[in-house]
Amino acid sequence: MASFSVVVNPRAAILRKENFNRAASRSACNFNFHRALGEIRQTQSFRRFRDILAMKLSLLEHKYRGVIIQSRASAISRSATSLTFLLVGIGLVSSIATKFTFTSLPNILPLVVYVLVLDVLSQFAPQTRIVEAARTLLYGALYLIITVLSGVLAAYAMQRFAFPLRDQLFANIDVTLGLSWSDFAHWVDNRPAVQRFFHFAYDTIKLQIALPLVILALTNRLDKLRIYLLAFTLAFILTIFVSALLPAAGPIIFVDRASFNILQFTGATPLDHLMRLREAGPLVMTNSPGGIATFPSFHATVAVLTPLTLRSYRPIFVALLVLNAAMLAATITEGAHYFIDVFAGSCMAFFAHGLAKRIIRLEDRRV
Repeated sequence: MASFSVVVNPRAAILRKENFNRAASRSACNFNFHRALGEIRQTQSFRRFRDILAMKLSLLEHKYRGVIIQSRASAISRSATSLTFLLVGIGLVSSIATKFTFTSLPNILPLVVYVLVLDVLSQFAPQTRIVEAARTLLYGALYLIITVLSGVLAAYAMQRFAFPLRDQLFANIDVTLGLSWSDFAHWVDNRPAVQRFFHFAYDTIKLQIALPLVILALTNRLDKLRIYLLAFTLAFILTIFVSALLPAAGPIIFVDRASFNILQFTGATPLDHLMRLREAGPLVMTNSPGGIATFPSFHATVAVLTPLTLRSYRPIFVALLVLNAAMLAATITEGAHYFIDVFAGSCMAFFAHGLAKRIIRLEDRRV
């Protein structure tokens, strides 16, 4: 049998191994280079995609800037919205608990639909300052109307609990303060010009409730408008609760109306409404609502809250000071309120405004 033998050259083997290692190293370098090049290309593609996306979003934001601003900067704070929902709940629960139905309150559902339709249509208009102000006015007015109507229902329904009347208490407080309602009312009754001015000032309450909304919306002061709407709602709810716990008929029950020549006390608490509300059993109210709250006076609250909100608008503020000084005095005569009602209502305005500022500040911090 033949045998074969292989002679291995050690140096040649070493050279072949070195060549193999160098080839492997070059292959690894080439692989790493191509891999890095691919990653760089992927990174550049991602950056291009990111830049294009950012540009598209910027164009969309610019195109729909008015819509975005409106959604982020609402004149109605979360707290104000929550309080109005609370007011609606209080009115409904009190009405059900006392078997009370108020049929003369208007249906606000068509108004809500109109506002929503106008809001949708406004999205197609150029997003100018005027359009933003119009939207603010629409939603602000809708909010005030819903709050007021809900408050009227709650105020009437809560009077059904018929807590003891506190007229003697309030009359005694006026006497302790050295103030006579009868003397002041007769003094105004003997001065027709004064009575006419007081009557005019007293009837401006609806205008004065809307005035801060209009001015602050047109001047784009949403920060102040948020405070005002919240302060108004706070004062309204507190007035409803206090007047239900401390009900009163007003000083008109102590005097003879026939002894006055001019004064008609058209803003006085409707005694027929109050007495019917205090009767036991189910009640269906078909009459138009009136100011059922005596203590504190909400007329006095509005007379202080409106100029307090618009104090930075100097000409308007000065005019409001004159008008609302007459409104506060007219609250005693035209509205047949005790002096203490006016004092409590004025304090309510300062309290609600200060509390609203604090609440809005806390909301802004959270945001």
